[in-house]
Amino acid sequence: MKNVEFTEVRRLNYAVNLKEYTIINSTKGIKDLYGKLNDSKFSRSAPIPILEGENECFLVVKPKLEKIKYGDIEIEKLESKGSVLIVTYRETENDEYAEKKQSNPIVILKISNRPKTIKFNHQK
Repeated sequence: MKNVEFTEVRRLNYAVNLKEYTIINSTKGIKDLYGKLNDSKFSRSAPIPILEGENECFLVVKPKLEKIKYGDIEIEKLESKGSVLIVTYRETENDEYAEKKQSNPIVILKISNRPKTIKFNHQK
């Protein structure tokens, strides 16, 4: 298995209809996603990210929380095995999310790999 470099682009907790993971390979795709995540009550605090390298893509991770009712996730590592990307993450307590009763953590990562399949490794 080979480690895959990644950068966290954005983290939020938002009830939006997304799959457990989404791979975005284009600037148009990330603009469309940011349009879905836009909340008109708040001004945009950061620019929409762009893809710079040929093998880069965005990975949007939105797993269902299993252990914690209201919380967040922490991406521990990404590893590739052929065309499969293994995402190792753990659930974490988050007082702000618990106070607001939010249970829809979303993490957007920029990765230096274009996987075909994603497999989750949930650390308990």
